[in-house]
This record gives sequence, structure tokens and C-alpha cells, in this order.
Amino acid sequence: MTIQLERIEKTLAALAAYGVLPEGGTTRLSYGPEYLAAQEFLRGEMTSAGMQVELDPIGNLIGTYAGREPGLPAVMSGSHLDTVPAGGNFDGALGIVAALECARSWQDEGYRPRRSLQVIATIEEEGTAFGMACFGVRVRSGEFKTQQPQEITYLAGGTLADCLQRAELPQQALQLAATGFADVAAFVELHIEQGAELDQQGVACGIVEAIVGYDRLFVTLQGEANHAGTTSMARRRDALALAASLVLGVKDLAEHDKRFVATVGQLTVVPNVVNIVPGQVRLSIETRSYNDAILAEVRAQVLELLRRVEADSGVTITQSHDFHVAAVPLTPGIAAIAEQVAAQCGVDCLRLPSWAGHDAQIFAAAGVPTGMIFVPSIGGISHAREESSDYQAIGHAVRVLEQTLRTLAEA
Repeated sequence: MTIQLERIEKTLAALAAYGVLPEGGTTRLSYGPEYLAAQEFLRGEMTSAGMQVELDPIGNLIGTYAGREPGLPAVMSGSHLDTVPAGGNFDGALGIVAALECARSWQDEGYRPRRSLQVIATIEEEGTAFGMACFGVRVRSGEFKTQQPQEITYLAGGTLADCLQRAELPQQALQLAATGFADVAAFVELHIEQGAELDQQGVACGIVEAIVGYDRLFVTLQGEANHAGTTSMARRRDALALAASLVLGVKDLAEHDKRFVATVGQLTVVPNVVNIVPGQVRLSIETRSYNDAILAEVRAQVLELLRRVEADSGVTITQSHDFHVAAVPLTPGIAAIAEQVAAQCGVDCLRLPSWAGHDAQIFAAAGVPTGMIFVPSIGGISHAREESSDYQAIGHAVRVLEQTLRTLAEA
């Protein structure tokens, strides 16, 4: 087996050209012209690697490197082809190119696994097109099969129906693509970490044990708007001042417990006028953890904080709605294989959770044996043009991926 780093670098650079920006970085939004051109480029690369290539009805591109027993459920690897606006060139794309490189190395070697290897370039993982992350894979899971494409708004204007027409995909895509995952024996996604843990510790490879869930609370602080000059400090029912105490309280909770992170990321001040005491603030509180029990524990702490901050303030706090996405544990057996392979390859690795969401969580939640391998992100930077990873580290991670896929494909 020979992983060719130069070939990986060349292919990544070629993909980055689809949607490249003058100031650096890439914008490659699902169903856009740059995205469709990148798909065609990948189709050619997959074909050259000896793969049969198909585009499913929603736009997920899949190349199949046939195994000795092609009737068996396949082992799948890959990631997403779309980017955030002005994003980097490694997020998503590296996972596709890494899986493609595994197939290329097998073709060079003349190796045919027992199970087929499928390389997938998923569409619309970032959520920039429809405001729904991992959309392409969720369509395959059947989540949207009762909906019609004209009911799903395309954030840049129009609907999913318009996107399907532009990409020459069927209007029945939400139903036709809902094939499920019975034909997938295992899924392994290589991805940049996006955080800084591996880079800070100088570890070349991460093995993901779980993808974090998140809990979102949306609350309203109702005080009283009044004249900023004539209202004494003692008479004020300042909703924004109380919101400041709440923001700092949430921050303090998270700083004293490394099992979760917490963010107040959205704040709406009413009336938001320079000479009026703020009468109302609406804000969001998001917590993330790799364990649902921890999320439940933290929610109780946050609700207690709300009660404590509200007491005797003259401002009332009400909870308008909430939103919860469960944490998803990945398959311990695949993590163990990857860890053993890393040891055999002499690659330092670290087990850790993924603090961001990925397509892998959809596979895992559907019951597919699932693993993830992380590559360090230099400086922990992602979703920005400065996003980068060291190619030596990439080489180590791709070797671990290849041996892991080989083991799974022979099972």
C-alpha cells in the first residue's frame, strides 16, 4: 500500500479552484455552478481510479470500487463537498480526497477487498443552502420523504425544486433518494478536527468516540423601557443589564466544567435605542456535550441560573422554546481498529469527542457501524480561508484510514 501525499495535495488544490475567491478561501455552495463543476471533476477522478460512479437523486456523488464479493454491503468513506461562504479548502474536501486516495492506492496495488469500497461526496452538509445541516445524508435516511421540494426554501432565493431542476435531478428526489443504509456495512469519515486539541498536544491523529449533542434554550428578559436620562438607576428595570449577568453566569458555568461548552450567541435588544433603557432582551443559550446525561445536568444548572439572576431584579425571564439534538456515540469496535492500526503504523493518536456535527452522526444514529478519524487543524482554525493542516499529519491519518477500511472491507 502506497499513499501518495503529492497526489492528495494536487487533488485538494484542484478542488479548491472550484469556487476560489480572489482574497483566498473558497465558496462552493450546494447546487451552485461551482459545486456542480466540482462534482464533475470528482466524477472523472473516481472513474480514473477504477470506480463505478453514480449520482443519487438528491445529489450525493458515490464512487464504488468493486470488491471480490460485490453483493455484500459495502464499506463507505468520504465527507462533504460543499463549503461555508468564504470557507477553507480542507473542511469536507479532505475526507473525500483521503477516501479516494485509499481507492487509488488499492488500484495501484492491484488489491480487491472482499467488500466493495464506496467513496461518497455528500451534498449540503454545512446547512448554508436550506438551514439544515447534513441535509443530503438526512434525505437518504428518509427524514424528508413526506415533503415536496417546493416546500423547502433555498436561502439564496427559490426552493429545493429550483435547485433540483438546475442540477438536472428528479423532482421526486426526496422520495427516490430515501434508500436508507442497509447496503452500508460501515462508514468511516476522515475530517479535520476544526478544534485545537490535537494541534496543541502535537498528536498526528484523532480517533473520535462520540459526536456532541446540543441543547438550546431561547429566553426573553422582560423589563421596562424608559428614558435613559430621567430614569434613576434605582428605578430601572434594565433587561440588558440582567442579560449581561446571565451571559457571564453561563460563561462561568462552562469554564469550571470541561465536559461541556456553552455559548450565548444570539442577542436581540428592544428597543435598541441609544437613549432608552432596554426594556426587552431575547437571547439564546446553547450547551454542547458528548453525553446526553451531561446535557441534562447542565440544563438544570442553567435553569437554576435563570431563576437566581431573575430574583429581585424587577425583570421577568420566560422561556419561549428550546431545541435538542442528542449526542451520538460512534462504534467502539471501529475506534479500536483505528487505534490498533495507528499503533502498528507508529502514529500517535488521541481519543476525543467531535465538538462539531458531521455526516457521520447521521450514519451512526441510523445504526450503521461508524467511525471518525481527525487530522489536526493548525491553530484550531476552520470555516475560514486560513484553515490548514500539515501534510505529514494528513499522510499519517490517511494511512490509518486505509488500514482501517481494509480491515472492515475484509470482514
